[in-house]
Amino acid sequence: MKKVYPLSVVYLLTVLAMVFWSLAFIWVRQVYDLGFRPLTVVFLRLVVASVVLTIITKIMNIKETIKREDYKLIFFLAFSEPFCYFLGESFGMLYVTPTLASIIVSTIPLVTPIFAWMFLREKVGIFEIVGLLVSFAGVLVLVIEDLNLGGKLIGILLMVIAVISGTAYGIILKVLADKYPALTITKYQTYVGMLLFLPLFYIFDYKYFIGIPIAIISFKYIFLLGALPSSLSFTFLAISVRRLGVVKTNIFTNLIPVMTGVMAFYVLNEPFSEMKMLAMSIVVIGLFISQMKRFLVR
Repeated sequence: MKKVYPLSVVYLLTVLAMVFWSLAFIWVRQVYDLGFRPLTVVFLRLVVASVVLTIITKIMNIKETIKREDYKLIFFLAFSEPFCYFLGESFGMLYVTPTLASIIVSTIPLVTPIFAWMFLREKVGIFEIVGLLVSFAGVLVLVIEDLNLGGKLIGILLMVIAVISGTAYGIILKVLADKYPALTITKYQTYVGMLLFLPLFYIFDYKYFIGIPIAIISFKYIFLLGALPSSLSFTFLAISVRRLGVVKTNIFTNLIPVMTGVMAFYVLNEPFSEMKMLAMSIVVIGLFISQMKRFLVR
């Protein structure tokens, strides 16, 4: 049984999802600095996410399973994200700063409307188009302020893979979100994603992982990555996509680079200026415009 959430709750959950994903860029960087490799980080966060989601669904008594005819969709959903997306993002962040990584990810809303129209026939109205352009203009302010964002070409290309994968994920998610509860989708995509990463982790990282000294603080970051962005964010996103649609939901990803910039200032001591504050304001204005039609027709 799919619960219908009030619009105000949907917006709150969507913003929270972006907050957790913004924090993920910071936590991933910190775990890398502690000696962890990308495949290890992704696999362990998916293990944590699988446990967390299993516990939540047990507590909430959610027993719905995926129908046989939708097995392929679940596989391709998990293959798009977390598998391909995390491969691109995790290895890409070895070569780019958290801020640049989040800026590249924020281009997903620019690509999504094209594919949403092609595969879902999801219409894009004037408010969404204007809001998207205004919001992305705020992201560009970040780029203009600092053209030297510490990125290498290989890192940028890997992050582009993440963008393509994230776009495909949103399209497939829309189809499944109309059939299943958000937690059910997130749980099964996480299970499949964990299994896809298991052989890669065992072949490339297992011997290295068991041979390095493990600090307790590193497990704190792994737990946070698994419990928040890898569990709750995906669940909240599924709720949002079902209620708002793929295009309107993905516009919110423009918040990620702004939030990441703020968090990187406090946690990683990356510079934060008045220009970034301006960028934040522009992004928020764009988001408001993109959702304006919903408020005008109420």
